[in-house]
Formats: sequence, structure tokens, C-alpha cells
Amino acid sequence: MSPPKDDLQSPLQFKNPPLRRTQPPSQEPILIRRARLFESYHIGRIAARTYFNTPLTKYLSPYREKYYGDYEFGFQTRAQARMFSPRNITYFACEKSRPEEPVGYMQFVRMGDDEFANKLDREGAVTWWVWVMMLSWVWGVYVRTKLWWVGGNRSEDPEAVKKFKTMTEEGDELYWQGREDRRNRWHAQSVVVLEEHHGRGIGKRLMAEVCGRADSEGVVTGLEASASGEWMYRSVGFELLARFKDEHNFEGDGGGVMIRHPKGHKNVDVKQ
Repeated sequence: MSPPKDDLQSPLQFKNPPLRRTQPPSQEPILIRRARLFESYHIGRIAARTYFNTPLTKYLSPYREKYYGDYEFGFQTRAQARMFSPRNITYFACEKSRPEEPVGYMQFVRMGDDEFANKLDREGAVTWWVWVMMLSWVWGVYVRTKLWWVGGNRSEDPEAVKKFKTMTEEGDELYWQGREDRRNRWHAQSVVVLEEHHGRGIGKRLMAEVCGRADSEGVVTGLEASASGEWMYRSVGFELLARFKDEHNFEGDGGGVMIRHPKGHKNVDVKQ
């Protein structure tokens, strides 16, 4: 089987699952750039490849090999929906010679109602709420029409998706929404680097974009880390709040809810 192409694909088009690559990582310089509005197809490609064989993906998308186009399109549509928000920041990591073919990305959202969060809303009032929201509506109609035509995302198990959504909502209420000192924060929506590019410091460079913002605003940064990603987040200042507690034990003994305090802030509530 050949790896999927990088062009935009709808769930109506069949795509094959990715092959694992074994070549050593490139030594070419990495550039970090801001994503353009309709580049979510890159995120679909990167996330679908990276998560294909994880326990959580096997649970949520047991039919992903048969319906790979649906599976990848799901990542793309979720990423695109985030990018329509004026509070979202999306960055890509690219090799210098191929800036149009990202090898990693990060998406964060600004939560809360402090002056910095409200500033994003004000700055986006004209630009976003006039023409971007119109584009968002058109995109939503397109996605719903495509999914209706094929009968939904055929790679997923609807019951599994429903249970996982409930679990994440409960965690959000427990660790974030229920804490006044964490309401104002930057929160990870997705941070992924292609496996063949691990070990190049790409994740750290992507995280530097949001950590710098959080430090300047004096707010915490939150995320839910996989077992494989935990060490990288620790290396840039994140600490563990709690391990995941789910009946399927998707991440084993690793991963969990993590927090990073802005520089100069004393930590009093983390788990060692």
C-alpha cells in the first residue's frame, strides 16, 4: 500500500493508510510559520498518519483502514473549525526547502475573559465576524453535505465517539472550568509532528510560540498529553496534574492532564 497524497480529499475519495518510514531524520533546517486559513488539509494528513495505530484511534475509528478518506477528513474538518475562531493560533513546522509541505503543526486556543482574551475578540471583530464567519458557514454546509451523502464518517464507531466526548467534557470541568485560577489560559487543541521527524526539536519550537504568549500574558497553559508526548512537554516546563482515568487505559502508565505556569509563578498543585 502507498501512503496517501497530500492534496485535499473529501470522504468520498478513497485513500490508503500510511506506511511506516524507516529512513533517518533529515538534517535540513526547520522553519516555523503561521498557518493560512484553509490549510487544514495539511493537519488532516499529519494527524491521520501519526495517530493511525494508537490505541485511542483503534477505539474511535476501527474502520479507518477501509475508509481512510473519511478518517483523514475527520481530522481536517475538526482543525478547520478551530481555525475559524479569532482565538485560535495554528502554526506549521516545515523544512526550509519545502515550506508548503509541513511536517508538524500545533493548534492552541485562548480561553477566558481577561484583557488579552477580549483583545483577540476585538481585533477579530471586523475581519472574522464579517467574511470569515461567512466562510465558516459555507464550509459547515459543505462538510455536512458530504457526510450526509456518504452516511457520516464511516471510519468511526459512533458509540465510542460519544463515550469519549463525555469523558473529555468531564475532565474539562474537573481540571479547567471548575478552577478560577485556570480559566484564563492557552489550551492545546492538537500538537503533532510526523514520526519520521521526531528527535529534531520540532515539538519544542512549536511549543515556544504559545509558551512565549502565555508568559507575556501571565497565564497558564494546559493540555492533555499522550504517553509518547509527555517527556517533550515536561522538557518545556509542563508538569502533571493527573493521569488519565479511563476504562480502556489508552495511554497505559503515561500521559495525562498537564499544566505549565508562566515564568515566575510558583506551582502548588501539580503531581510529581
